[in-house]
Amino acid sequence: MSKEPFLAIRTLQQLAQDEKMRFPPASEALLHDTYMDDIASGTTDVETACQLQSQLRDALKSCGMTLHKWTSNSPELLNSSSSSDVEHSFSVEPDASVKTLGISWRPFQDCFVFRVSILSKPAYTKHEVLSVIARFDPLGFLGPVLTKAKILLQ
Repeated sequence: MSKEPFLAIRTLQQLAQDEKMRFPPASEALLHDTYMDDIASGTTDVETACQLQSQLRDALKSCGMTLHKWTSNSPELLNSSSSSDVEHSFSVEPDASVKTLGISWRPFQDCFVFRVSILSKPAYTKHEVLSVIARFDPLGFLGPVLTKAKILLQ
């Protein structure tokens, strides 16, 4: 691992600790909902989501960083910020998906989409099968299904 990703992650963790009192929801999201430089978080209602977005923006701004390329499945939240920050507007493209952490999410339907494309060949090695299995589930959502595939290999 090179220094830059480590330093970025460490900076976000320190920021979360430093701003815990001023921005509690943002601190929790930075500590528990961050993978590399992606924050994948959510709330149960639009008001709390607006508060989280605002707190994340302010917390990151306090150390010279910016919150950008974010998306939501709430039109209210999308309309409350500048269009340059928004990565995807589901009201324009209802079937579009946003890819983060190796998984595609469709904000309009609020569901995850797993795209599978496997080259057809007469025989696969164990290594090739394990490689294909590992590629589809970086967050562990398909764990029960993939476990059966791994058992099949044994």
